[in-house]
Amino acid sequence: MPHSKDKRRTMLGWAGGAAAVLLGALAVAAPITLLHGGDRSVIVTQYGEFTAAPETMEAMQWLSDRGRTNGFRFNAAHELTHFRIELEAAAGVELPSGEFGAESVRFNDAGQVVHVEYAAADAPGCTMVWIQDTTNPRYWYVACTGNCSPHDRPCSLLIDLTTLEMSCGCAH
Repeated sequence: MPHSKDKRRTMLGWAGGAAAVLLGALAVAAPITLLHGGDRSVIVTQYGEFTAAPETMEAMQWLSDRGRTNGFRFNAAHELTHFRIELEAAAGVELPSGEFGAESVRFNDAGQVVHVEYAAADAPGCTMVWIQDTTNPRYWYVACTGNCSPHDRPCSLLIDLTTLEMSCGCAH
């Protein structure tokens, strides 16, 4: 019988080890399942990583390649709410100050603003809200407002790489 008792301890040890590995894997995978859920809004994991709709990431990558992105703003629930972008007006273009709503912002190849299509105050659907950073007026925080029907998902920040026009829309 002593051999049987040792065998049982070994089996319990292996079962306990397998359970620990499985629970550890689930703990690590939990944030990943959040990232690939049906909601394509921006999601931040417990490790500070974030993901967003591929269209939003494409817009951020384009701006980043031109040195125009410089941070993010989060809410109390650790959800990313705004992107911090440097807006520089191209020759002949004047940018507002403070805060403004826009249907779209068009850039030139260098990332300078060449046109702003302002949003009507009662604009339905997706619009961008730009809030100037009070500590450094070159930078603006941009967020999308509105929801996409029929699933009531949040609007995504998009960029059309052909026209270099940034907007908020329903790419889901």
